[in-house]
Amino acid sequence: MLPIKNLAKDWKGIFAQFWQRNELIDVSTNLQMLGGALLLLYAALFPLGSDFADTAKTLFIVLTFWVLFTRGRNWLNSPVGWFFAAALLVQMLSWAGMLMAYPEWTESSPKFHRLGQWFVFAAIACWLGGSTRNTLILWLTALLALLLAPWVAGGGFAEWIDGARGQRVEFGFHNAQHTAILFGVALLGLAVFSRRLFRYTGLLSISSLAWAVAVGICALAVLYSQTRAIWFALAVSLFTLLIVCVFIVLRKQGKGVWLRLIAWGTVIGVAMVALWVKVGDVVSKRLGLERNTVDALLSGNLDSIPYSSIGVRIHSWHAAMNWIAERPLLGWGGKGRRLVIQNLQGMPSEFKNTIGHLHNSYLDLLVNYGVLGALVWGVLNCWVFILAYKSWRRGVLPGDFFLFYIGFMILWLIANCFESYLFYSSGHFIFGIVVAGIATHIFRCRSEFRPEPGRNL
Repeated sequence: MLPIKNLAKDWKGIFAQFWQRNELIDVSTNLQMLGGALLLLYAALFPLGSDFADTAKTLFIVLTFWVLFTRGRNWLNSPVGWFFAAALLVQMLSWAGMLMAYPEWTESSPKFHRLGQWFVFAAIACWLGGSTRNTLILWLTALLALLLAPWVAGGGFAEWIDGARGQRVEFGFHNAQHTAILFGVALLGLAVFSRRLFRYTGLLSISSLAWAVAVGICALAVLYSQTRAIWFALAVSLFTLLIVCVFIVLRKQGKGVWLRLIAWGTVIGVAMVALWVKVGDVVSKRLGLERNTVDALLSGNLDSIPYSSIGVRIHSWHAAMNWIAERPLLGWGGKGRRLVIQNLQGMPSEFKNTIGHLHNSYLDLLVNYGVLGALVWGVLNCWVFILAYKSWRRGVLPGDFFLFYIGFMILWLIANCFESYLFYSSGHFIFGIVVAGIATHIFRCRSEFRPEPGRNL
């Protein structure tokens, strides 16, 4: 028995050096190890397309509820708990309203997971324990798994070659739009946290080389996915962050400020030119595919708009407005967005049989759960942003974390105008782990999230 006890102590010691102590919930080292392991397992398995990712997520959520009900009931009375309760209530009321008005279009029971998935970030943040190091470990784990995904879940080098030849690639994800947002967020993170990396390793190091390779993989994946919405959202996000960074640099004194700006500007410019030479044709062809659709839209004649990629969106969005106007408060329940598609006159049957959403998270939300559902989502995000700002001002949330969060939200809010990421597992995953990294620092600032005194679990 002695060697086993020593081995257990060694594992606990290794874990303590790797994963920082949880400052948000008062649990034993064994439970911290279990919660951290399930969290990292989920972050690693989801990008690789493993069925075990859902199992790890379910076990992780069950463990979180058990810990909170036994040792963290103060969390249940926090703003996050009230937001979660409001989301459940909206779904219940929407289902009940449809059951009374249109029982033939009502689901057999309310499906609470549709809005409940938004709050996975709180469970993740709980186990990150308010730690910057733990957050970076989680994000790095997800990044490494994502970089391996094209070879593990996708078609490997053959699919990369297809992308270079102008074919749209998915790398094993649900479709190219989901590939694009995952790699787009990763590219954004690599850009924002580059200063943190170079500060500790220098420009000429193995870590810097690995960073450059990761940037190249993510950039090409975004381009080869041929998702114009992500190209636009990522461009707006990066441009906004660039302006913020230039403003911060210009506020600093020193002779080398302008020299650094010119040097970095030259490097970025050369990289952009080289990238355009490599994949410029792919971008030009993709942007030119919808010229007829845009011309028809500008003419104001909706009936002449073809059912192309953009055309399907325009027709379904236009139809959704009438459905929203008819039941604006609580919407049409869980089947709402599907009802819009099925009852859209003129849409070819092949689209009706394959499309089950409106390619717009906000319209999906309004159609399904009305203004009340949208209000829960909007207030939740405003609450997180305001407290993230306060946490940054107090010095708890690192500056590059807050910058990454701003960039992510710009990308996220724009991207959801053109795809229903809020209701897909890839959206749940990326929103959950990114916002959790911000929220865990917020929770560390607020008294209602401090551990209750007493015996450890």
